[in-house]
Amino acid sequence: MATLKDKFTTEDIKELNQRLNYILNQATHANTRIKAGVVELQLLNVIDQLCRVSGMLLDITEQQLEGHIETFDPYGFMDGKLETAEIGIQNLLQIKKIELD
Repeated sequence: MATLKDKFTTEDIKELNQRLNYILNQATHANTRIKAGVVELQLLNVIDQLCRVSGMLLDITEQQLEGHIETFDPYGFMDGKLETAEIGIQNLLQIKKIELD
């Protein structure tokens, strides 16, 4: 059975985190938001929240590779961000009158 260290290096995690932060910066940049409409803003907010959850997972993975997890309550952080993303998607579906059922 492979371990986390067999699949990732600390450098791999840092590189993924850098790419994720680049996406987050593009989604949250003032110039992006100024030109976005209501629907686009809703999607940008969802991207923002999902990037933050992904970033936390990467941080915890990096900490685990280093042998210890120092982050306080990562579950609570991720749960809150996912809840915000879920609300954002629901709002988008409502605005666009999209039914999934």
